[in-house]
Amino acid sequence: MRRMFGAALVAFGLALLPALAAAQPGAPQGELVYEDDFNDAAASSLEDNLRASDFGRGFHPPGVYHLKVNNPGAVGAALLPSHSYDQFSVEVEVSDNSDTLQGASSQGVVFRAQDQTHYYAVLVNSREGQYAIRKLNGRQWTDIVAMTDSPLVKADTEVNLLRVDGDGDDFTIYLNGEELDSFSDTSYAKGTVGMILVNDDAVEPHMHFDNMAVYSTEPAPEAAAVPATLPNTGAGESASALALAALALLLLALGATLRRAAH
Repeated sequence: MRRMFGAALVAFGLALLPALAAAQPGAPQGELVYEDDFNDAAASSLEDNLRASDFGRGFHPPGVYHLKVNNPGAVGAALLPSHSYDQFSVEVEVSDNSDTLQGASSQGVVFRAQDQTHYYAVLVNSREGQYAIRKLNGRQWTDIVAMTDSPLVKADTEVNLLRVDGDGDDFTIYLNGEELDSFSDTSYAKGTVGMILVNDDAVEPHMHFDNMAVYSTEPAPEAAAVPATLPNTGAGESASALALAALALLLLALGATLRRAAH
């Protein structure tokens, strides 16, 4: 009897192994096409604009990229310019660095982005131990997976390692080394990746992102897929000053030409 029970237990364990192995993320397909530890803003392709009027994004010690969205109901997304992928794996460490954890807010990964208002997003709410998968089409959000409890979400200010694999119409999401969810959708066949913060009703949420890596079987980014300069309603002070200086020089040159013509 003991032998029969032992054999049955071994058989059950062997049958369970494929399911357990399937839950673990394998090595990303393709080559490493982008990585950033956010230690050097000058070497990064991401925008550094902490004083933007729409939402703050940029770099600060100890080598992180951050997003700050102060207005409740608002969203901020930082997308990689000039990158576009069909097959990809994107991985990034996310954490909540807010001064207070009052209110609801979530952060995560954007993928297959066409622009600032057309993309998929996986969101992690570490304050509530939840995650969601959403699609943005213009100004319309659709829940692919509504906010759902998961024991894989590390709480509050702990670091969560988020990974999304995409291949054709199929997507798999991993969190902290285990499979979190998967889905299929045909809306966006190709697009860039990035980071996102959604402020539901939180008090000045401040989210950190670190050690971002993108793998793909597609060897080079496609420069035409996403504009190199993404829509930005909050130009920094240095950009405004340069624009004013250029306008002043243009007016001076025009004035000199008019004076010469009068003589």
